[in-house]
Amino acid sequence: MSVKNIKAKMEAIASAEKFDVDFAVGLSSSQVESRKKNNLSNKTRKEVTKTYVQIVFDNLFSFFNILLFGIATLMIIAGLSWEYYLFLVILFFNIVIGLACDIRARRLVDKLRLITDPKARVIREGKEEEIAVADVVLSDIVILQTGDQVPADATIAQGKLTLNESMLTGETEPVKKGFGDQVYSGSFVVAGKAYLQVNRVGVASYAESLQNRAQKFDRPKSEIKRSTLIIFGVTGIFSILIGAMETIAYIVTQLPLKDSFTSKSFYGFVEGLSGSMVAMIPSGLYLLTSMTLAVGVVHLARKRMNVQELYCIEMLARVDTICFDKTGTLTDGTMSVKKMINLSNEKDDYLKMVLGSIITATSDDNSTAKAIKSFTKDVPVILSNDSLPFDSSRKYSAATIKNEGTFVMGAYGFVPSKTIVSVASRVNSLSEDGFRVICLYRCKKGIEKGEIKSPCELIAILALSDSIKPDAQANVAWFVENGVTVKIISGDSPLTVGEIAREVGVPNAEKAISMEGIKEEEIPELVSKYAVFGRVSPEQKAWLVTAMQKEGHKVAMTGDGVNDILALKTADCSIAMANGSAAARNVAHLVALDNDFSHLPEVVAEGRRVINNLQRTASLFLSKTTFAIIISIVFLISGWLGKSDYPFTTKNMMIWEVLSIGGAAFFISLQPNRERLTGSFLSNILRNAIPAGIAEITTVAVFYIAHLISPTFMSSDMAHVFSVIAFSAVSFVILFRICLPLDKYRLFVFGSMLTIAVGAMITDSLFHLNYFGLPIKSVVFDWGNVILLLLTIVGCSVLYILWESFLARKHHMERKKKHEDQ
Repeated sequence: MSVKNIKAKMEAIASAEKFDVDFAVGLSSSQVESRKKNNLSNKTRKEVTKTYVQIVFDNLFSFFNILLFGIATLMIIAGLSWEYYLFLVILFFNIVIGLACDIRARRLVDKLRLITDPKARVIREGKEEEIAVADVVLSDIVILQTGDQVPADATIAQGKLTLNESMLTGETEPVKKGFGDQVYSGSFVVAGKAYLQVNRVGVASYAESLQNRAQKFDRPKSEIKRSTLIIFGVTGIFSILIGAMETIAYIVTQLPLKDSFTSKSFYGFVEGLSGSMVAMIPSGLYLLTSMTLAVGVVHLARKRMNVQELYCIEMLARVDTICFDKTGTLTDGTMSVKKMINLSNEKDDYLKMVLGSIITATSDDNSTAKAIKSFTKDVPVILSNDSLPFDSSRKYSAATIKNEGTFVMGAYGFVPSKTIVSVASRVNSLSEDGFRVICLYRCKKGIEKGEIKSPCELIAILALSDSIKPDAQANVAWFVENGVTVKIISGDSPLTVGEIAREVGVPNAEKAISMEGIKEEEIPELVSKYAVFGRVSPEQKAWLVTAMQKEGHKVAMTGDGVNDILALKTADCSIAMANGSAAARNVAHLVALDNDFSHLPEVVAEGRRVINNLQRTASLFLSKTTFAIIISIVFLISGWLGKSDYPFTTKNMMIWEVLSIGGAAFFISLQPNRERLTGSFLSNILRNAIPAGIAEITTVAVFYIAHLISPTFMSSDMAHVFSVIAFSAVSFVILFRICLPLDKYRLFVFGSMLTIAVGAMITDSLFHLNYFGLPIKSVVFDWGNVILLLLTIVGCSVLYILWESFLARKHHMERKKKHEDQ
């Protein structure tokens, strides 16, 4: 958004009609329409998914597509026959499949985002409504409470809020706001409830700058994106440079240029140039990368997982540590009060009245508050003079009840009070039994500057029980069996969390620690020793994730509350629930739309399928590119020396391009694959592609060296034919190696592609169809040549297998040593 537009918006707001709005009534329909008519709504630029124009443009006019279109145009000018243009059919399917995947993914994601897009609650004509954040207008009365994100700049008309402004200022300390205070868009409500009047909207508020900076979730550091950009950049530069040198060499040999572009030599030049450049361009890899990621998005959407960042699928595949909060993952988020231990002289109904009055005063709506609200539903409540909503950093809430005094409800040990050994023992006993323990205190003094400072008297203990999810044990077992370490990070007592973790099968659940008072510099020593972390503050959650990452782990974090924001932003892959806070949803890479983390094993499995198969098949494309670049350079130098020019055409590459690479890669990429990822994407594919490319280059070298030594034994036409047969055959050996370990599916893919290739070659030879552009008619076969052909295929295949196996073994030993060192 330009400075001019922002200035215009600010001027429009300044000159807008002033409305006298009652916060209990809000704007009228006519006032809302007036604001919209004057462009005073909260609409801003929002890049959620590609537009259809962008999808079409990206798929039609990618760098490699433009190169291929240019080559095709040159071939048309030279008058090459139709068989040479098969690569355009492949290009057409690349474009169609890419368009279909992108459009389908956009439609699915857009439908799902209707659920997860930020909403705002406003008062209009005396009624509470939920509307899209973009539909908020100037002067609207907005209702905010714990977990909400501030949709537009506003002032508080009634109530109090505790805000997390870390997205704006970088400061993690909560900020308290009261009547008349300014609240900025992009901050999150940690505690409290208030009515606010919007005073700046759209680009004039903090939301627009936030959209492009802090509010937006951090993009995963994708190895695939970085690696493919390197591959496409390098191959693009080589293809252009080599093509330019071949063109210059042709022009130099044709000087003066009279009739050069209509001559037979021009036909041959374009024939070789197109064969060289088409082979060098890994356009299939470009398609395969975008297609597999788009298919992954579609599959995850069907599992009700909304992907908010495409490359987080890669992070899912690489995750080796997953951090769960107890609520929503191990438990379903519902709680109930199982027992109340009265330690006072008051009656139970009096204590219930106090509890209900605290919940009413603070407007807390978390799972504990809901359980207590249900527990006290039959008891009347009393209004309060002052209140302190629950804050996860201080672990308690409080209210000053009229004529009764100040009462505090919170975790044991976090409220100033006298320590009684018997009481502490009782609390620990309940925690060890898996209960969440909440204590009720009476204070002699009231709330002072947003805190309870004077000692309080413990008057009751409540034991709340979590409802363990029926699938929690199976989910934890899946991660353990698939090499993912499970860590539990919770604000609850480590004893309570540890007991629940033990019940659902978290390994080393007995190794639990309270993070109370733990400093950041102490955390690196703890992450590998403990599996359960209790009494964790929001900052400590992020510190724990960072410490695990520094140990070399790829960390996934799940969360649904404001206290999870910092950890979600820090994690390599973050997952939130749709019914969680707007804060968590907005910073997460994935959102579970059915509010259930039970799909997480499937989600991680989908990530592994996408990346494993992409990694497995990418080397097929890169081996061809390696072959083409080196062979093109060799024959370019050969041509300068007056020897053979580049001999291969686009027709010669047909079997290789369509069957042993393109077709096979497509079908293999669709197969389930749950193997754990190791190593970097680029090194993994290069480890296979370079030996494969060198083996295929060697097949050509054998026959053309034989031609140089003895033209009578190996003519140039025979060298050409044998090279194409040999590198096509070796490409199937490489495909077979890629398919290992064989299963029925991969065996069927390999067998089908090989059968089609052999059948096509035999048919072309018998009926002289010349679909593959081989000068077979001019070749006289004898036993010596055939034996050399067979030996070359076998020798180059063995060379590839030994080299690739050596590199794989070396990689395995390096990984093993690194793991042992850790």
